[in-house]
Amino acid sequence: MKKRPSVIKILSYLYFISPVFIILQLMWAQKIGLHNIGDLRYSFNWHVWMMCLLTPFVGYGIWAVKEWGYYLLMGHSIFLFINNVVIYAVHYTVLPVWVVAVFNLAILGVIITFVRKEVKSPYFNPKVRWWENAARYYYKDMRILVKEFNTDKLLFQAGSFDVSETGVFVATDTDVKPGEKYSFELILLDKSMLFTDGEVVWTNPKEKGQFPKGFGCKFLASNMMFKKRIRYHLRDIKAKVREIRV
Repeated sequence: MKKRPSVIKILSYLYFISPVFIILQLMWAQKIGLHNIGDLRYSFNWHVWMMCLLTPFVGYGIWAVKEWGYYLLMGHSIFLFINNVVIYAVHYTVLPVWVVAVFNLAILGVIITFVRKEVKSPYFNPKVRWWENAARYYYKDMRILVKEFNTDKLLFQAGSFDVSETGVFVATDTDVKPGEKYSFELILLDKSMLFTDGEVVWTNPKEKGQFPKGFGCKFLASNMMFKKRIRYHLRDIKAKVREIRV
């Protein structure tokens, strides 16, 4: 499985531990050391409590990569930016202006990063969360016999475009519909065969981008032998083919 993008992981970790940074910031601003750390309680007003309680939830929203998490992050960032400007303008903070400026620049950096399409898209379209899916590899050397579901009746022959542990893109001019199920005979490069059932999850009615006409299907086989063989086959071709990211 792919890992989450580094920008999501790092930012979510920072938000999770942000209460620690808030406390250290207060200790530095109020000149509180270990010898008088008890005085820290006088620095905790409603604003500090709100930030300490809210930021870990924002971190979880970033990590979860859900639509609500995106809106929570953006709303929190905009609020924090405006709040920092206001509390400095009314002299509600003892922090020097350069600290406030650096902090606000960091918030602007977060906002700019997350309005970029490639970072924003996974929060609204689970299909582009490539790190949650098995790695897919460009592989056009597989011959595929597509049969009627659970029978040996041959419907058509096709080629492959890419393959993973969980599915294959079938390159064909034959029209199919999402949700339809078929039985597949996969003829590998070494002439060995794999048999599995599959379900159409998306179609490409005409050549689009790097994808030829055809359909993407997920394997329905649940037995360990099939999984072991497809995994073994992928290990064999990894050195020869390039990985595909969508």
